[in-house]
Amino acid sequence: MSLRCLLVLNLSKEDFGKILLFRQFPTVEKRCKLAYGSDFVPLPPPTIFANKLLVRLALSADSKQFVEWRDKADGNMQLPVVEITMDKKQLWPVVAITEGYFLVCCIPFVEDKNTDKKNLMKISAISVGFSVLLGILNYLATADRLTCLIDLDNYLTLSMPFGTPSDTEFCSFPYLQKYHSQKFSKRQPAWKPFDYKGKQQIYFKIMEIVRSVQSDQSGGICHLETFGQISVKADIEGTLNDVTVVLISKDVDHPLSLDSVIIHPCVNVHGPTNIGSGSLKRLRFSPPLHEFVMLQYCSPLPKEPPIQGVFKMLGENSVELLIQLKLHEKVKNSFDFCDLIIKFFNKGPVKNMEFNVNHGSPKLSEDKHSLKWILGSKFPKDLEAVLTAKLEFLDKPILPNDDPFCVDKNCYAQINFKQSNSTLSGCSIDPKNVSVSEGSKPKIIIERSIQSAEYRIWNNYGDVPFPVNIANKFNKVFT
Repeated sequence: MSLRCLLVLNLSKEDFGKILLFRQFPTVEKRCKLAYGSDFVPLPPPTIFANKLLVRLALSADSKQFVEWRDKADGNMQLPVVEITMDKKQLWPVVAITEGYFLVCCIPFVEDKNTDKKNLMKISAISVGFSVLLGILNYLATADRLTCLIDLDNYLTLSMPFGTPSDTEFCSFPYLQKYHSQKFSKRQPAWKPFDYKGKQQIYFKIMEIVRSVQSDQSGGICHLETFGQISVKADIEGTLNDVTVVLISKDVDHPLSLDSVIIHPCVNVHGPTNIGSGSLKRLRFSPPLHEFVMLQYCSPLPKEPPIQGVFKMLGENSVELLIQLKLHEKVKNSFDFCDLIIKFFNKGPVKNMEFNVNHGSPKLSEDKHSLKWILGSKFPKDLEAVLTAKLEFLDKPILPNDDPFCVDKNCYAQINFKQSNSTLSGCSIDPKNVSVSEGSKPKIIIERSIQSAEYRIWNNYGDVPFPVNIANKFNKVFT
C-alpha cells in the first residue's frame, strides 16, 4: 500500500492555488507502470495537476459557472475520491481533502487495475491514503506556519520510505526527530522510536457524546444517540511492552453492550470478539509514546434521554415561552456545567424581558439575540426545572447569518452540559485488571466524562427538520 505522490495547496486569498509541497515517489511510479502497462497514466507536472484538481473540485475562479462534465446531475461523485482526465485517460484514484486554508491530496497506488471502483471501502490503498491526509491536516492545524512545511517534508522522508507509509500518526514526529539524532544498539519500531524512561503511568480517558433531538409534538418525539471513545497515554518502559485491559460495565443491571465498534490497528481483542455479547472485553496492545484512540463505539444505552424537555414559544414581536426540563432519575445529579441556550433567529434584539424560574438564572447575551439559562451544577431535588418568560423584540432587518429554517415558530432550545466520573453506556475500565507484560506496575489513571452535542428541543408549536414517522418516542414526564 503505497502512494504515488503527495500535494499540499494553499487556499488563502493571498496565495490561492500556490503549491506548498509536492512529493513524488519514483519507485512507486515505476511499479505502477509495470502493473498497468498500456493503461498507465503518468503523473502530470505539479502546476498542471494542481490546476486540474482545483477545477475538478470546483475551487477555481470559474467554480460558480456551470461545467457540464463536472456539474451534471447524473455525474458520479465519490468524495473525497475523484478522477482527473489527462490526455483522454482517467487518473484515478485521486484523494483530496480541504480544511481551512489547505488542500491536501494524494494518489494511492492500487495494484489491481481491475479493481471495482464503486466499492471504495474494500480498496485498502485508498484508506491508507486518506489516513495520511488526515494526519497531515491535523499537523498543519497545530504546527508553526514558518517551520511546518520543512518539518512535514522531513517527516515524509522518515515515515514514508519509497512512498510506503510506516506510520500515519504525526504525533510521533518529535520522537522520530529525536530518534535520528541518537544512536541505538537495537532497532526501534517507527511508532515508538525510543524507550521511555521515567515515572510509569497509564492514563485512560473514556469520553462519551450524547446527541438528542426532542419535540413534544405527537406524543413526544425523541432521537437519541450515544457514542464514545477510549484514548490511552501510556508512559511505560520497554520497547514492545504489551498492556492488557479489561472493559467492564459500571451498571450492575446492564452488561456492557457496544455497537459499531472501531478498534485501533495496534489493539487485539482476546476472548469474545463480539463487543455486544455482554462478556468481559479483554484488549491487548503495545502502546506508542503519544496518546492514541484505542476504541470508538456507539451504545444502545440509555433508552431514554438523560435530560428530557418541553419547549413552547408563541408570538412574533411579543413572545411567551415555557421551558420544562426533567433529569432522568438514573442520571447522576452532578454537572461540571449545564446551560440551555435559545437563539432568536430572524428576529430583532430583545427589548424587554420578564421571567419566572424555579432554578438557575437566565440572562440575555450582549447582542440581545439569545437567551442563556444557567442551570449550574445540580438540578432541584425533584429533578425538574421550569422557566417561563415574556419577551418583546425590536423590529429590525434579518441578520444575514440567520438560519433559513428557523422562521416564526420554527425554533429550538439547545442544552449544553458536561458530567465527569460517569458514562451513559456504563463503559469503564477495571484498574485491577490492567496488566503489563514485563511485570512493571505503573500507576493507573482513569477519567470518564459525558458531553452533549446538538442536544436540541424543538418548539412544540413549530415544525421539526426531520421525518416524524421514523423517530422513536419516549414516555411523557410532564403533565
